Amino acid sequence: MEINKSLIWVRDKSFVIALIFGLISALILLIIKFQASISYHPDISGSEGSSIVPIQLLVSGNPIYLDPEDAPFRLSQYAPVYSTIVATFCKVVGWSALEVHKIYLASRLWSNLFVLATVGLVGVFLNRLTKKPFIAIIASLYIFHVLSFWFLTTSRPDSLLILLTTLFIFSSYNALKEEGNRIWFYAAIFIAVTAFFVKQSGAILAISAGVYWILNREWKTLLSLTAFGMVVMGLYLVILPINTIDLFFTNIIGGVANSASWDWFYDWTLQHWLLQFAPLIIANVIVSGYIIYYRYSNFLLFLTLCCFLTFVFATSTAFKIGAGVGYYQDYLILSVIQITLFIAHSANTYRFQQGFFKIAASFYMIFAFLHCTLFVFMKYKSAIHSNFERNYIDERNVSEYLYHEKNLKPREWVYICGGNNLEGYFLNHFLVNNSLIPFADLVYLANLNGTFRFDKFESMVRRREIKYVISLKGIVPTNILNVDFANTLKYSSTVGPYDIYEADK
Repeated sequence: MEINKSLIWVRDKSFVIALIFGLISALILLIIKFQASISYHPDISGSEGSSIVPIQLLVSGNPIYLDPEDAPFRLSQYAPVYSTIVATFCKVVGWSALEVHKIYLASRLWSNLFVLATVGLVGVFLNRLTKKPFIAIIASLYIFHVLSFWFLTTSRPDSLLILLTTLFIFSSYNALKEEGNRIWFYAAIFIAVTAFFVKQSGAILAISAGVYWILNREWKTLLSLTAFGMVVMGLYLVILPINTIDLFFTNIIGGVANSASWDWFYDWTLQHWLLQFAPLIIANVIVSGYIIYYRYSNFLLFLTLCCFLTFVFATSTAFKIGAGVGYYQDYLILSVIQITLFIAHSANTYRFQQGFFKIAASFYMIFAFLHCTLFVFMKYKSAIHSNFERNYIDERNVSEYLYHEKNLKPREWVYICGGNNLEGYFLNHFLVNNSLIPFADLVYLANLNGTFRFDKFESMVRRREIKYVISLKGIVPTNILNVDFANTLKYSSTVGPYDIYEADK
């Protein structure tokens, strides 16, 4: 009898238990992410440097987008809205481009704020529509945990993109609900165009809206809002720091134009990041089928279409070498909103009030919260406790030596040979205006795929036009393009753990 009472209590309080567990684990996640954010680890989110360098360039008044085939062979793959926001903040508080740790702090701060704003907005939106605060909070907590687990929203434009995706859905709801005002579609398109100028994958928002209007034969709406979107795009091209339109699109398109690979997709996306959340994908497919068959509402049909298009887009782009699970972040938000609204819909109340469903859903959430929190802790444990501050000081000393002792001037190029434990990572930031090939991984892939030609780099080596080459002490200098430095360099000096070589002219 006591066992039965306990089971009944668990059934009745299962959502409350999941909510309490989610709130505690979310607090733990916040503490871990805060510690990682203030640490000196140079890359807590995957290629973090590709977000930091554009911010530094804007703070110092230099262009982000240059010819990738000419020195400094810099590929800037992200659109500029995110870096402009963070750079503006840095200018306001008086942080210079060479205060590297402060630039990192600014980027990580803004990313975390964007993520928290996204989670909060989703919770408010779902509570407004469902009038069920427990379910709304649990859904938003689930999004926060999975985003933290995927870790690609810290110090990256993705954090702003997911916020804009949420605002896009909010605006679309206001346009599509009963007695809704279609003027909200203009807000949705403005947000969608803004999303493209945050990250190229944001284009799927405008595409989703366009496909919806085509399917519903709303030609007038399609034409008027397409024209409006083109005007907004034109304004962004004028006011944003893109240098020239040609260089802008060369960078943001060429920078991600890599070849496809099943092995890459399986190892870097499917196996480690996506399969663990297969229940979400299965639930989304089932719910989408119900919504399409019973045609619940215009908004739920629109949301279902967005889920489908974002999943297809994410999967197709995740096959690119260099891509990751980050393309699924928008799909995560859309599918969680869709599933939550479906569960809370008045027509489905009888389906989801059963004890088995409540217990199963609650325990799935608890295990998801636990899994995500443990993973983030184990991942960031090294970032929090590793002595990267020593690397930071050593590499700052090298840059100060070059600037003050060697009188390093603009357009005197420095090639930095990275190490196996992120050595040299900070040097690309301390020498941001002189670093040759600051994004070695992007250049390597672009060269491998033939997207760009880097013959000029070989020419610079041959003509001894690379002023300095820095490598770890005792390590022979090499470069990402496998061009032989041969007899073009001579040993100059050693600063801390780094050897400095100079062009042997």
